[in-house]
Amino acid sequence: MYLIVILLPFINAFLLGFCGRLIGTIGSGVLSTICMGSCTLITFLLTYEILINDAVVHIEIYKWVESEIFLTHIGLLYDTLSVTMLLVISSISTLVHIYSTSYMTNDPHVPRFLCYLSLFTFLMMVLVTSDNYLQLFIGWEGVGVCSYLLVAFWTTRIQANKAAIKAIVVNRVGDVGVILGIVLIYKTIGTLDFSALEVGFVVRGRIFDSGPDPFVTIGILLLIGCIGKSAQLGLHTWLPDAMEGPTPVSALIHAATMVTAGVFLMIRSFPLFEKAPLALLIITIFGALTAFFAATVGLVQNDLKKVIAYSTCSQLGYMVLIIGIEGSHNVGLFHLVNHAFFKALLFLSAGAVVHSTNTDEQDMRKMGGLIHSIPFTYTMMLIGSFSIMGLPYLTGFYSKDLILELTYSGRNMGISNFLNEQAGCRPQERMGLTGPTGPPSRGSAFAFWLGTFAAFLTAFYSIRLVYITFIISPNSPKESLISSHINIVDKRVLTVLSLLCFGAIFFGFLFQDILIGDIEHPIVPPLIKVSPTLAGVFGISMSLLLYWGFDSIGPLFILPIYSFLGGAWQFNHTINKLIAIPFFNFGHWGTYKTLDRGWLELFGPQGAGSLGTRVSQAISNLQSGVISRYALVLLSFTIIFLSLWG
Repeated sequence: MYLIVILLPFINAFLLGFCGRLIGTIGSGVLSTICMGSCTLITFLLTYEILINDAVVHIEIYKWVESEIFLTHIGLLYDTLSVTMLLVISSISTLVHIYSTSYMTNDPHVPRFLCYLSLFTFLMMVLVTSDNYLQLFIGWEGVGVCSYLLVAFWTTRIQANKAAIKAIVVNRVGDVGVILGIVLIYKTIGTLDFSALEVGFVVRGRIFDSGPDPFVTIGILLLIGCIGKSAQLGLHTWLPDAMEGPTPVSALIHAATMVTAGVFLMIRSFPLFEKAPLALLIITIFGALTAFFAATVGLVQNDLKKVIAYSTCSQLGYMVLIIGIEGSHNVGLFHLVNHAFFKALLFLSAGAVVHSTNTDEQDMRKMGGLIHSIPFTYTMMLIGSFSIMGLPYLTGFYSKDLILELTYSGRNMGISNFLNEQAGCRPQERMGLTGPTGPPSRGSAFAFWLGTFAAFLTAFYSIRLVYITFIISPNSPKESLISSHINIVDKRVLTVLSLLCFGAIFFGFLFQDILIGDIEHPIVPPLIKVSPTLAGVFGISMSLLLYWGFDSIGPLFILPIYSFLGGAWQFNHTINKLIAIPFFNFGHWGTYKTLDRGWLELFGPQGAGSLGTRVSQAISNLQSGVISRYALVLLSFTIIFLSLWG
């Protein structure tokens, strides 16, 4: 059972990859539904055994690398964290597979598409069930490759190819951080196994307490990997461009696989981050800034899928933010799970909107009036938007509000311990093992208010999306609104959206005790406690006021900052100007032209004959046959010799 749950997606991918043409489009859909559905059912059994009964299962399959004192193996670790991730991955992936059989009906390459989706799911499962960092890195790299294949699935689209290349190149930056972090973990602790980390801390603490702390470096390196994979501020630029792929790909990447890998790595490595106060400080800052930045950019996006993409970036900021707060990383996992359901609902509803007409238009400004044509999709989109806003008693409310409460009242380990370290506290106090850590830090309050303002912006652009797409007067061509041209939503799509809608409403309430346990809710002032909800309600009111009450004033209101936010704070332009273009020029002229096609060809095996010919030709040119020239040379060297001898 523990092994078959991972092998089922691989078997499906293998059969579709090598026998897809024989199976056909319908057969591929049936096979994928059976394999992924069975995988989800087994995951439910594992959830009962591991999550409900609070058990841990560790399976060592075989030795992998054995070199002197370095020993690692292929193994599986099933604990609360891995099984929770498996529950999200398998359930969302199954629904995306079923949805894809309808969404990709007219595509001639459905077997290949489903093969990529299953391979994506398999590698993400490898990542979350690994029992050591080396095995985890296989899944880490694998999901990056699969994201490239899926984003560039429509190979005839130039923008899709560019987006896929950008995604894999930007992620390579974060991957370098992960590789260096893994190397430093082994050098510091002496093992890469997750189960042996605490023992390694004790050994290391006895030897190196007086020296520089390598855990800060490890934490920063792993954070760089998370910034790349989970699209945090600075390496986020690939995420919106990845919308060029099919909509089911966007749903799977944003809800259950690619972007959640970085958050999972940080939660899995939290024992390391606990010993790195400065790293936790940086985590808090990056999370808060990412949540705020992405929310501001989402205000002015006109592409339906890009609005939802920037909302993903903002919600990932919340997940990263809470990891820097003392004892609250499990709340980040809770928000990750909740986010998976309402984000998949939003993306798949957006796909239903795009396919509702024959134009396949994604620009919201060219839509409008669809509430009468596709009321069911409108309802699903509205519920998903309310959930991501964190309105009371929906799934997003139970995790998002808790994150902000804990952020405001909790002690930020990164800031308080870092300040204690500067004040000369003992190592045990710096690690938070003994003694109080003092009052809540200013950094926590800063992160709270930034996150609360991001909640206001989230509500604003979510209502803007729903209003412009469904409610305003139609802006699409007349023929696309004729009832005969409106595509009826397929039963498979209805089923998938209904299940996701149930999760977006009830999952947070049903699973909060299981995933976060009996967490002590902080005692905060009443105004602080209701601030996230009030911010959401205020954002809804402002959006309706500007776009409904004053339809012509709304766009003009943000005109002075429209170009700045529409350009995503000019991150793409700045990175291209300061980093990408200089490195490209150096690589092309410095290494390729000068070294590869220059000195190496001149002095290398291929250039030796050419160089000898040139030297011999130069020597031959000296033999002119003119006696007077020979006499001049002889006299010149004689004078030089006598001058030196004297």
